[in-house]
Amino acid sequence: MAFNLLLERWLPVRRVSGKRDWVAPHQLTEGFAEDPIVGLDFPRADFNAAVLEFLIGVVYVALPCQKAADWVKGSLTPPAPATLQAALSPLAFAFDFDGDGPRAYQDTSDLAAADCRPITGLFIDFPGENTLKNNADLFIKRRDASALCLPYAAAATITLQTYAPSGGAGHRTSIRGGGPLTTLVAPRRRLAGGGEVATLWDRIWANVPDQKWDGSDPIAGDPADHANWPLVFPWLAAAITSSHGQIVAPADATKRQSFFGCPRRLRLVFQQASPDHPCVLGGPAGAIMAVGFRTQNYGANYEGWTHPLSPYRDDKKAGRLPIHPHGGAATYGDWLAIWGYDGTPAVGVEIWDRRRALLGATLAGDAIEAFGFDMDNAKARQWLDIRLPWVGVYGEDAATLRTAIAQMIGATQKASQRLRLAIRLALWGQRATDPKTGKPGFRLPDELPADAATIDVTPIWQETEGPFRRHVQDLIAKPDGHLAVRKLWLKTLRGQTLRQFDTTVDLDGLTDADPHRLLFARDGLSRALAPWSEVAKTLDIAEPKNPKQPAKEPA
Repeated sequence: MAFNLLLERWLPVRRVSGKRDWVAPHQLTEGFAEDPIVGLDFPRADFNAAVLEFLIGVVYVALPCQKAADWVKGSLTPPAPATLQAALSPLAFAFDFDGDGPRAYQDTSDLAAADCRPITGLFIDFPGENTLKNNADLFIKRRDASALCLPYAAAATITLQTYAPSGGAGHRTSIRGGGPLTTLVAPRRRLAGGGEVATLWDRIWANVPDQKWDGSDPIAGDPADHANWPLVFPWLAAAITSSHGQIVAPADATKRQSFFGCPRRLRLVFQQASPDHPCVLGGPAGAIMAVGFRTQNYGANYEGWTHPLSPYRDDKKAGRLPIHPHGGAATYGDWLAIWGYDGTPAVGVEIWDRRRALLGATLAGDAIEAFGFDMDNAKARQWLDIRLPWVGVYGEDAATLRTAIAQMIGATQKASQRLRLAIRLALWGQRATDPKTGKPGFRLPDELPADAATIDVTPIWQETEGPFRRHVQDLIAKPDGHLAVRKLWLKTLRGQTLRQFDTTVDLDGLTDADPHRLLFARDGLSRALAPWSEVAKTLDIAEPKNPKQPAKEPA
């Protein structure tokens, strides 16, 4: 009997009590009142993330919300396991993971002509061919005789198809490109007996799109008629190839395929379990293990899709582009991208203010989760996983709040740029005469030393994050007090920027430096954060440099 992703207890989970368990998808709400499930418990963060997206997609297809009342009912009174089982069972035919028929997330062809690769090659951070040749792999310990238990093999396959990075000629990326950024709403529920809990069901249900997202395009005819289901689950039909430049556009399928895209042509190899081939991730022993996979390039080439769980930005030349994680520590400077300020937010994020208003006292709090790989083409550099407080930037009458937050973040960006310039000027500036005033001063040399590229100004973001969050709460609490908050923010930025300059440059310690150059750089930085500066203009609070000149009325 095939291992089925909707019928088997293949999901490792954690309950609020700390107990670990294995459940099938229809058991997500089992024990909800007594000991609810609070998260997936795979041994890799990317597995937990991708399988969560898989569950959101499956629940969306099985339990579409025709109207707002349907969603509210599923939140206030989560469906019982029997109800979920009845909804998911008609889809089970599409989710066999092994066997001779169609396999979930795999090619219909056995790809027999391709070499069998190690099963750990499914991991996105598995070293590429050049890395293996040069013995330069850092994240993954190689094992030639590796195997994965079926639950972990399924999670690895879903993860690769969902986040597929560049993988060489013809190895296609995911619907959102390689290593996309996912943003989800993460609500907390108020318990009847007191306390709060963030359940796995609530995370899934909060991010299920509303019916407006896909235009209510149900599969035509009887759900038992499987003819049209390949438009949702592409592995049910022969693989779509792209060796001659073919693409898969949204018009070629339904939007629901966003959750189940298969850009990679691959087929897993299974064999009877052996003590010599334990699960490389320490998973449970089973009768069958996945020991390798075959792959063929030029799979489905998705173009023009908008995934409901990701924010997008609008590019003048390239059009709408998915946002991707970046390297380094995440700061509040990333908030605008995560919220989709300059383009399109994730569907669940955009409609959450409307949904949360319907929950009343049940909702104890909420946040935004953002996660994804920072990729350098095929190389995984970092897994990003951050959590932000919820701010109602898409609710009614929230335009002023959105503007104020964007102004504050923009002001920090300008302040950090001026800080970097001032530090470079203090350390490497050359004497020069101001062409406008004729006064002596300093300028940057035509060529800077390599050290200039390593100046770190991230502390300005880190040290002001606490005040920023408090100021955002002030903006929310005092809609008529935004001007005062923006003025206070300029003062906060000025103080922190000058402190970081003093720490980095160390005026007392640089005994061999020209003191005039150091003071010139610091004075310039101070003026760059003055009430009439560009930073003040970004906050829309600039005062005239000439006292006789009338100030612009701030918004």
